[in-house]
Amino acid sequence: MKKLVIVFAALAALAACNKEAAIETPEGDAIAFGDAFVDNATKAIYESAADLKAFKVWGNVKGTNATPLALYGENGANVTYTTNWDCDVVRYWTPSASYNFTAIANGTGQTCVNGIPTTIAYTQNAADPADLLYGVATANTAADCTPNGDIEEGRVAFTLRHLLSRVKVQFENQIAADGYTYDITNVKITTAGTGVYTIDAATPWAPAAETVDLPYASFTDLDATIAPAGAQLIIPGASVVLSFDYVLKFNGTGIYSETVTKTVATPLEEGNSYNLNVQLKAGNKIDFTIVNDDLGWADGASSNI
Repeated sequence: MKKLVIVFAALAALAACNKEAAIETPEGDAIAFGDAFVDNATKAIYESAADLKAFKVWGNVKGTNATPLALYGENGANVTYTTNWDCDVVRYWTPSASYNFTAIANGTGQTCVNGIPTTIAYTQNAADPADLLYGVATANTAADCTPNGDIEEGRVAFTLRHLLSRVKVQFENQIAADGYTYDITNVKITTAGTGVYTIDAATPWAPAAETVDLPYASFTDLDATIAPAGAQLIIPGASVVLSFDYVLKFNGTGIYSETVTKTVATPLEEGNSYNLNVQLKAGNKIDFTIVNDDLGWADGASSNI
């Protein structure tokens, strides 16, 4: 105890001599965020972190407090990229504390517990697909506020993953003969327009009942080739219905038309990419044969000349 008494006495004497003197306590650098790596084991619309320019972050800190304290509130903070990732809410590393962070791109974090969302709301945008990304990071600080854990060059480093499925559509004209082409229009997938993702749930996705039409490319005079129609993002667990109109043409003139509607039977899983290959073909090729076995002549009437 004697050592403690001497220390406090010295501080008291300093305060008496200089009323403007401040007692410094350890304060770390501002909490910054580094490049968010996008896990591309299965690819979606975002193929790399370079495609991502903004996300939202939530977090909490637990030091001597019994309950973790929210760092960025219920609505989180905005992290945007120019030359570096910058957060619009400044927070600092503090000594001997543990931190949890959650990053969400293109979704709304909800139902926060101790400053961390437990659910994510997502809304489809048919005109501008938004890839829903999610990741977490943890860190601990030493007594001098130095962070370690999911840290790269002093910045919190996230590994993000896709929470949606990607569905590609392509058309294949399988009539390998000149003159047969297809016009393909009104290509779309009808699926859930919104959904809620419950983090850490066994079945995380709950798609809404209302649907949205997600368009794909159309084609004119598709010959015997494969034509990619593009990709869309789908909420896993939702029903997926592919529909399109086509006209089969011969030498530029339509000879048959139909509207096709197909339900995709394969259940979609988050982070997976699926290819829907539409094979366009007519019936069997036209063949010819001769059915009579005898080409003999029939007897006609005889005439004497």
